[in-house]
Amino acid sequence: MRASTGVSLVGLCLALQVPAPVSAQEVAPIFQQVPSVMYETYKSVNRPVFDEYFEKLAAKYEGTGGTGWAIYNENPKVAYRITLLPNGVESIPAIQSGRVESFEAFDEEMMALWNSAWGTRHTAVYNVAPNLSYVPDGFTVDDIRRLPYNRTTIYHLKWDQAATFRQALARRAALDRAAGIDNFVLTVWNGGLGTEGQTVMIRVSAESLDADRAALQERMTIRESYWDAFMEETQIMNASAWHIERHDQTRANNLSWPAINE
Repeated sequence: MRASTGVSLVGLCLALQVPAPVSAQEVAPIFQQVPSVMYETYKSVNRPVFDEYFEKLAAKYEGTGGTGWAIYNENPKVAYRITLLPNGVESIPAIQSGRVESFEAFDEEMMALWNSAWGTRHTAVYNVAPNLSYVPDGFTVDDIRRLPYNRTTIYHLKWDQAATFRQALARRAALDRAAGIDNFVLTVWNGGLGTEGQTVMIRVSAESLDADRAALQERMTIRESYWDAFMEETQIMNASAWHIERHDQTRANNLSWPAINE
């Protein structure tokens, strides 16, 4: 067994208070299908070995009924695996059981790759916040899979500022909606199992980094008419966190399963 397997799922984090409850009928279908995700962070990645391992793993799962995943690269040394949890944390035992069963069937080559593909792995669960997210009408899981670039911001919130953060995020989103801004896909996720304190992850998905920058510039132009109000809410959000992480993540289709069929 390898010496460093990373941090496994640990203690349940307190859920953040939402500004207003949302009925099941108001939740977009995509969030009914994917209420939660398992979010694995791999650091000290041995890139050639990591890529070979997940290419072989994807091939191994081909034709099975196992639960799929998406690999996102940040840089040569950091990668992420995101697995959809259609039944929330209740999905995890079956997924982990299937992965353990697959692992037990590894041959020596696969085991050698697994043992040297990365240095550490941390696993967490994030639960979607539908009323703080924005996706176009009719948007599906497959649609979001076809947006390979994700600009990801993770806010580690001060214990007494969680409600303040969420209220500011909701007010900022309301400003954009009132201005008719609809040129982006934004999903908001509350940290659960495996996250430190109260954590919120915001993901802006796009076709590419350049496409995201172009859309952001378009939004900045529209926001000029309410820029002071927008920045006031942004400053409240930032002040509510003791630490903010920012990551550029791009899906590696050849390492993900199932692959996206264009």
